[in-house]
Amino acid sequence: MAKKIAEKVPTWISRILLPEIRAIVKEEISNQLKPIEAKISALDEKIEEKTKSLEAKISALDMKISALDSKIEERTKSLDSKIEERTKSLDSKIEEKTKALDAKISSLRNEMNEKAKSLEDKISSLRNEMNARFDSIEKRLPLIERLALLEARMEKIERHIGIS
Repeated sequence: MAKKIAEKVPTWISRILLPEIRAIVKEEISNQLKPIEAKISALDEKIEEKTKSLEAKISALDMKISALDSKIEERTKSLDSKIEERTKSLDSKIEEKTKALDAKISSLRNEMNEKAKSLEDKISSLRNEMNARFDSIEKRLPLIERLALLEARMEKIERHIGIS
């Protein structure tokens, strides 16, 4: 900008006036920069205050979150222990009932085995009795055949004699 002005102004004026114009411009710029810097400084202070306020709030929120985390952790531990207790209680009840059912099943098996043995004994007894009766019948068979023959002869004789 100074070069453009220097080209348009004669050299003797540029030697004398330009340094003074430059000084005046620098002073004016400096004067205008001071309120801007003051405003920027004020804004920086406000931003710093807001930042501190936000940091304090964030810190408070962090503390609350930490407190909530510890409460959640405590409740989780409490719930875990309650769940574990109930699980153990249920496991013991299931085990007791399982033992009772196993005992009942064992008792029913024993009873069934006794009844099966009793039935086997009855079947064996009936088989022996049946075999004995068949043996008895087989032993009596010649007698029965003789009786049948004698009865047949008697019938013939009775017919022959005329007794009927």
